[in-house]
Amino acid sequence: MKIIAMEVGYIATNCYIVINEETHQAVVIDPGGDADRIMAAVEKENAKVDAIFLTHGHGDHIMALGEVKERTGAPIYISEADAPLLNDPNKSLVAFIGGKYTPATADKFFADGDEVEAAGMKFKVLATPGHTPGGVCLMLDDIVFCGDTVFLESIGRTDFPGGSYRQLLQSIKDKILPLGDNVHLLPGHGPASTVEHERRRNPFLQ
Repeated sequence: MKIIAMEVGYIATNCYIVINEETHQAVVIDPGGDADRIMAAVEKENAKVDAIFLTHGHGDHIMALGEVKERTGAPIYISEADAPLLNDPNKSLVAFIGGKYTPATADKFFADGDEVEAAGMKFKVLATPGHTPGGVCLMLDDIVFCGDTVFLESIGRTDFPGGSYRQLLQSIKDKILPLGDNVHLLPGHGPASTVEHERRRNPFLQ
């Protein structure tokens, strides 16, 4: 397995390309902009995109979604609760962010506890509402792609439509902290962290 992380779009969103080096298949997580760069990275690895995963439906995580979908034909996965955001520029904040966005439609829905197989890899779905009603984290081995649920010594914003501070903290305490101290957290913005670091240093979790 190889993970390529790149900052994309207007708000420096972390897009992750997870590559199965044995099968040359890939999963794109949160294509928040710069579709050409994302596809160039995929092509450089001689990989085929098998799925597009969305941790949630905010605009800074989906701005390149339509183009990546069009160029790969890969199915789009998102929670059912956040799926309407893909076509609502106000709730998704696309209207606030600005720029070109091609509306897209979910092909498959994540549900809490699902094990989703894509590109020959199994991802476990952890429902972590709070930043959005349908936010999810995606666990692969000892790595969690956590979107805007938790950041290095911080947490996602909860002042957007559908956000809940209480719910987000509960999601982190119920779903992230029990995973084990050595689990790596790859967030939607900023540097990577670990469960141990956030347990000890995140001021919102003390």
